[in-house]
Amino acid sequence: MGHEFSYDLDGRRHYITPPEPNAKGQQFAILSGDSDAINVRCKIERNGEAEGFLLEIAVMPYWAPRGASRFLELVRNKYYDGVALNRVIPGFLMQFGIAKDYKTRMEWDENTILDDFQDDTPFEEQFVSFAGSGPDSRTTEIFIVMPGASQEQIDYFGTNSWEAPFGLVVYRLGDSSVLPRIYSGYGDMPPWGDGPDPERIYDTDGYEYLAKNFPKLDYIDHCYIMKERQVTRYSDAH
Repeated sequence: MGHEFSYDLDGRRHYITPPEPNAKGQQFAILSGDSDAINVRCKIERNGEAEGFLLEIAVMPYWAPRGASRFLELVRNKYYDGVALNRVIPGFLMQFGIAKDYKTRMEWDENTILDDFQDDTPFEEQFVSFAGSGPDSRTTEIFIVMPGASQEQIDYFGTNSWEAPFGLVVYRLGDSSVLPRIYSGYGDMPPWGDGPDPERIYDTDGYEYLAKNFPKLDYIDHCYIMKERQVTRYSDAH
């Protein structure tokens, strides 16, 4: 991991990090530069509901090529399977992306990607971006702008160089209640609240800490990449 390649398609620059070789020593990657969107579907284990529900993200490669490539790489590697939705604040954001397995999260925490060049895509409700702590610091944690976020807050997203939307949550016909259904009763993380502390989650016993102190959290059961398709931007459909 760590090597990045790029290619040009019709004047647009794409970035890709090749996957690790498989069991036969073969290494390959699928280039999807001609797709407006690549949809990822995640099954959410809703606390107390046996069936759970689906969260679907339309990844937009042209918005933030490096961010889109990293997210798809993580999904292909099943990184988000079992991940806790540890920071959920209605009217603000939902943040997640700390792997359930300690070794996995430590390996990826050291594998940062460069910032994307800022384009003309401003943040909106339901937009998805990587979180970071400084320039070129993105690894695995992402955030989603929650419904009801104030315009002032939405305008603030993206003022940091590492915040660049690479996709958006899309709803199936007649379903507009996915994000509000995710458990948010624990509040924000310290020092702004008493919710799960991300630094503790990164410890060796991080998920034991969550199970003991925050038993009502929702989790991602698994994520997978769907067939590429053309989509209408959320902002254009309203």
